[in-house]
Amino acid sequence: MRKSVYQTIISVLILVIFASVIAIVNTEVSLKYETDNPKECISEITGKDLCEFIKIFKIIVIGCLILTSGMISFRYKIIKD
Repeated sequence: MRKSVYQTIISVLILVIFASVIAIVNTEVSLKYETDNPKECISEITGKDLCEFIKIFKIIVIGCLILTSGMISFRYKIIKD
């Protein structure tokens, strides 16, 4: 893999991590203001399960962190000049 492709993949993974963290915070705010009881997960406005969205975004963040750390750890084996 060329160095530019490697750097692009790492950059996209980092952007996905940041976007997912922002989505988690946004969903937490929706969870606070769109439900009557803090223990409920169903939004009164959209009818969607907000806890499920949070769980999915957490899985995405963990997956991207694992991929990013793995690619950084093995960069000398991945990058071919």
